[in-house]
Amino acid sequence: MRFVPTSCLRDGMVLGKSLFGTDQSLLLGSGQVIKDSYIQKIKRLGYQGVYISDGLSDEIVIESLISDQLKISAVKAIKDVFISSKSDDDCQTDDAIAVTKEIVDGLINEILFNRNLMVNMVDLKIFDDYTFYHSVNVAVLSLIVGISIDMPRSELYKLGLGALLHDIGKVFINKDILSKEGPLNEDEFEEIKKHPVLGYEYLTDHYDVPSKSNLGALHHHEKYDGSGYPSSLKDEDISDFGRIIAVADVYDALTSDRPYRKALLPSDAMEYIMGGSGTMFDPLYVLKFTRKVAAYPLGTIVRLSNGVDGIVVHNYEDCCTRPCLRLVEDNDSGEHLYIDLKDDMNATNLTITEIVSK
Repeated sequence: MRFVPTSCLRDGMVLGKSLFGTDQSLLLGSGQVIKDSYIQKIKRLGYQGVYISDGLSDEIVIESLISDQLKISAVKAIKDVFISSKSDDDCQTDDAIAVTKEIVDGLINEILFNRNLMVNMVDLKIFDDYTFYHSVNVAVLSLIVGISIDMPRSELYKLGLGALLHDIGKVFINKDILSKEGPLNEDEFEEIKKHPVLGYEYLTDHYDVPSKSNLGALHHHEKYDGSGYPSSLKDEDISDFGRIIAVADVYDALTSDRPYRKALLPSDAMEYIMGGSGTMFDPLYVLKFTRKVAAYPLGTIVRLSNGVDGIVVHNYEDCCTRPCLRLVEDNDSGEHLYIDLKDDMNATNLTITEIVSK
């Protein structure tokens, strides 16, 4: 199985992972043969790409940290929270937050069960539901970091809840600003910068949510060097949840299509995160993040500095930018050839120069 950008989908390809519509109903099931009409629907929904199964990727098995069913439930739960918060319906809000708390427990259970897995999958997001998919992804990524530092279960729950609700303040920001396609002017950016405080105040006043969870939402745009907002906090003055959520938030935002730019590749987003270690982000959490999230997810086709193309078949936690590759072109005998960029001494002079779409 491998990820193929929407622009590279062709009639006759076989879907490797199920797709869901905006109402979370099954759109196309795994194993479905893709038709041109399906490709147009996939594009309209705003999917960046899909997973396909083919001869290039027949040996690659990509395991998810959380099940499709849990992700669907999580997206619906956070969507209900946003809708009830906007309508200011206290009864509906209480029901929505109760379900959200159950979702956090489910996320923790599944991630703990799969704690030895790296995040090797490019996320499949529907453009119009970005905020809700983003909230779930930030919760998952934050929990991965929390688990990697042996955070107690009780703290994981608070972290997951804060991460899942970190953007609730955007409910109170003008939608035209949130969806603006061009650069924000100074006034618009100042309006956007209000959402951590608005979210913190709303969570504190309306929800029975742990104070540490609320602080995570308040601090997720603070930067390690003090250049963030809303309070220009530095280093350990930023809550540990805020520092963890900040890394997860930026990574998922960078790898998502936004109205004002296309998504970055996971490798480019990871370089940005690594480059911000010690300035934007806490170095400890950057280190933990890069050990659990693959810069080149399994099934990614890359080109090496010697012009050879390979497909990523294995990633290493301690060397995220040097995966093991299976060459796309086999030798005359038909056997697969491999290059291990981490452990093969003959490959020390080789680097990945670009991602190849096929």
